[in-house]
Amino acid sequence: MLFTEAHAGSRKPHERDSPPPRVLEDRRILLAIRYIEAHLERPLSLDRLASRAHLSTFHFQRRFREVMGETPSEYIRRTRLDRAAIHLLIYPEPVLSIAFSVGYASHEAFIRAFHRQFGLTPTQYRQFARQASIPTTEQEHRRAQAVQVVSLHDRPLVAMRFYGSYACVTENWRRFAEELQRIGYPLEQAQAIGVITDNPEITPNELVRYDCAVPDLGHPIGRSPLSRLTLPGGRYACLEHDAPYSEVFAAYRALATAWPQRSGERFVPQGGYELYREPPWQGDGSRQWLDIALGLES
Repeated sequence: MLFTEAHAGSRKPHERDSPPPRVLEDRRILLAIRYIEAHLERPLSLDRLASRAHLSTFHFQRRFREVMGETPSEYIRRTRLDRAAIHLLIYPEPVLSIAFSVGYASHEAFIRAFHRQFGLTPTQYRQFARQASIPTTEQEHRRAQAVQVVSLHDRPLVAMRFYGSYACVTENWRRFAEELQRIGYPLEQAQAIGVITDNPEITPNELVRYDCAVPDLGHPIGRSPLSRLTLPGGRYACLEHDAPYSEVFAAYRALATAWPQRSGERFVPQGGYELYREPPWQGDGSRQWLDIALGLES
């Protein structure tokens, strides 16, 4: 998952004031972003988002841009279209269906917005992205035979949002562990869960989202950069990874690309989870032992 550039991403440079912060510490903006990302398929008004952030609409827009380097509307549009790009890359479903699934009310509005962000129409992008993305190898197809389907229950989580390259994931976990210790969370009882949202072949490194999380034990989080999430219950396809984190993208390809071709299963558009078998904040980061879990349609 470590790429110098998003080779299946936008053909147009992203225009923004600055990259988002490495750690999203402004709790007001964090609450708004959690709401945005949980409701991308719905209309999202600035008034509602400002209310979530406990700010006036004027001050919310200004503060959001100061923190994130783009306006709330730009953030919503970009994250919706990045999700659409993942669908176009992986699934054969019609463009109109994808447009509706990411919150666009019309085919025309979706095509205009997509072309403005990616420099291609959705149909053109689908062809381009499939040619530009790294193909699965024979080894990854063999590895897909080890995929297991399991049922997971809803898991309340406490999480911390990071932005930046997947090369920084081990450092993110160490920063997260420091914050957990600060609130008195017992690290010796914690199962680490990474929340994956973006495909680094599509989203530029500086904009990639990664959430470090642990089960919610009810500790007060106050005004810390922590927030509460839920890992939704359901059927998941899982694949073990026990190697350097820099090699994890091969596991994702085996699970997300090679395995569906043989199983006929489809994934739900909720991102993925990394269920760590050993604490990722320990050791030198040269090896990480985890299970990748991607949600499946019922």
